[in-house]
Amino acid sequence: MKVALVAVLLLALAGCAAKPDMRARTVRYQADYPQYQTLETLFAAADLVAEVRLGAGSEVRGPTQTVPNVHTVFAATAGRTYKGTAPARLEIKQGGGRYKGTDHIQAGSVSLRPEGHYLVFLEVYDDAPASLLNPTQGQYRLDEAGTVTPVDAAGLRFTLADLGRLTP
Repeated sequence: MKVALVAVLLLALAGCAAKPDMRARTVRYQADYPQYQTLETLFAAADLVAEVRLGAGSEVRGPTQTVPNVHTVFAATAGRTYKGTAPARLEIKQGGGRYKGTDHIQAGSVSLRPEGHYLVFLEVYDDAPASLLNPTQGQYRLDEAGTVTPVDAAGLRFTLADLGRLTP
């Protein structure tokens, strides 16, 4: 009986000492963002509307006091600004990213691409990177000719000339 008990205890301890499972895990979450029906309402809601070029890389950050979830931060250089004043060092955060072996995926989001050229509609904070107003309607791809392309079907259709008419 003692031998069986010792064997069970040794097996239990061996199980506790086993290497942790390092396979990637996935966490999916849903965030609630406002949907904009017109360019005018999207523009009015933004603190900053600007053409930006993203840097070559991005940084995934874990939860902080000001940003309670895993997020990816992109360094951006602002070009033409349609509303607001771009800070000298503009950072844009987007929910999700690979953090400590786990993929955090925000449902309905379209990831920004490093070195991408975008038109963005942002909410700006003093103590955290700026946020897209909506993960799809807050970002539009720009080509060298200035053509604005939505990143998905929820995006609004407009031109830079349309946007220029809203700029004071």
